[in-house]
Amino acid sequence: MINLVSLLVAAALVSLQCGFEAHAQIEGKNDLDNNLQPNVAPPPKRRILRPFVNISDPPPKSVRVAPGTRTELVCEVIGKPAPHAQWLKNGQPLGDYDEVNEIFSIHPSSLARMTTKVVVSSAANGDEYTCVATAGLKQQMATSTVYTVDDDEANIFTLEALFRKPTKPVITEYYNEIFQDIGSSAVLPCRYYSGSKAQVYWLDSRDELIYGNSRIRVLPTGDLLVTNIRWEDMGNYTCTVKNKHGKDTVATFLYPAKKQ
Repeated sequence: MINLVSLLVAAALVSLQCGFEAHAQIEGKNDLDNNLQPNVAPPPKRRILRPFVNISDPPPKSVRVAPGTRTELVCEVIGKPAPHAQWLKNGQPLGDYDEVNEIFSIHPSSLARMTTKVVVSSAANGDEYTCVATAGLKQQMATSTVYTVDDDEANIFTLEALFRKPTKPVITEYYNEIFQDIGSSAVLPCRYYSGSKAQVYWLDSRDELIYGNSRIRVLPTGDLLVTNIRWEDMGNYTCTVKNKHGKDTVATFLYPAKKQ
């Protein structure tokens, strides 16, 4: 009888001990899991935006003008790296005519939205003007066809042209916004069309005239060069082109970005 009772007690003790050990193992595992939990899921990687280009607002597919009158075609482009644009007339670069397309320096880290315009001062019926947007190796195009109006309409347009005032300059290429790595150098374009001699000047993000600054200066082309971009450079930079008949003004927002 004693042996039977002893065996039952011993079995109960063994069972209880096993329960405590199992509970301790679970608690220890939970503690271990809790300690390791912050390292179980690594932080998400920063998304790297691949190169792309997109004509977000193309010029109209067709326009009607009177012979000898002037019109403007506008093309808005977004791209990484910052895009540049060239205009073609009937498949040929406009540099072969009277307008000039000059490509400026572009940093590979840049991302920008830009506006480009072409001033059509003389076009024949059916002339095609093509906006060619390029960002890195990516390219996209949009074409606008110019049609001249008939004789009756042309007479009305010609009378309007006779009483039209001399034209102010038109800024034909600029960034609306640009994001670029801190420490790099950016060129903010300000290309323009003017029938007479024009003057270009820039205001910085504090609305102060940019002059005599070795790090931020206006290039002979009218573009603005910002070297060694800093966080405090963030803000709007305003370009104004002025001739004796008036002026045109645009703003570019510069956002200094951390390197990826």
